[in-house]
Amino acid sequence: MNLRNRKALVVCALAVAGIFCLSVVPSLHSADPGKDLLKRFNVFKPKEPLIPENVKISPDFKPGTGPSIGTVQKIQGTAYVIHQNQMVAYTLKNNFLLYQNDTLVTGKRSRINAIMNDRSVLALAPHAKLVLTQIEYDPDTETRSTFMNLLWGSVRFIVQKVKGKPNFRVKTPTAVAGVRGTDFALSVTPISDKMSSLERFLAAINPVREAHAQVIGIPLITTALTGTGSTVGLTGAVGGTAIVGPASVAGAVTGAAAGGATVVGATAAAGVLGSVGPGLATLAMPPEFD
Repeated sequence: MNLRNRKALVVCALAVAGIFCLSVVPSLHSADPGKDLLKRFNVFKPKEPLIPENVKISPDFKPGTGPSIGTVQKIQGTAYVIHQNQMVAYTLKNNFLLYQNDTLVTGKRSRINAIMNDRSVLALAPHAKLVLTQIEYDPDTETRSTFMNLLWGSVRFIVQKVKGKPNFRVKTPTAVAGVRGTDFALSVTPISDKMSSLERFLAAINPVREAHAQVIGIPLITTALTGTGSTVGLTGAVGGTAIVGPASVAGAVTGAAAGGATVVGATAAAGVLGSVGPGLATLAMPPEFD
């Protein structure tokens, strides 16, 4: 590439960054940024189906391969699981087992509450899609290695502390959340319901957009919310990790660093956590986890 082309590329990049800062970023800030971010935990209907059209729906559940990594405790409405390397979405029911790399999907009026073998519980709100990429727990050493992929919607997690490192991470299309506390929620939603031509342009040239994101071409925001006594580290596509302390919220938009955390207070945090995963705090853990 010659010097002239390099200069043109730099000017173009700076122009795009400037436009982004002037038009997209301010839309995420207001006199009350915490309140605006809490709205990210409302239910957002995806533009495309969370279950691809070429995946068959089956009411006849079949188990996945390998040892189970968790158990469905409560289903509200109709929810589904897609096992790894399969093109069938099975209808879930209470007490069904879950397996490594299972994909959980909820619809407009459905929820999933599940107990995982790594001493955690989780709840999917309506219109959510979560991949259980890796769930490992060694009871002898009390060490955990958990990695999940949230593709769309909101999920609440309650993670019991272990003696070893709190190795519990959730990846999204725009960020990675590392858990340092117990009760928190994550959401993946569009930045806005209506896309401007600028947002379409930014999405098209975004170098960190991933192929498995459910809504191609729509800029997304990952929002992390913590309960009292909980802490989450949120890392965006660039920059360092934002520490989201107790009863606080922070966000990371497509291709950008995570923003600073805003304290929303115990009451507001508990209200939103309860709306994402109602009753999760009292979900029964297996006897061996007591």
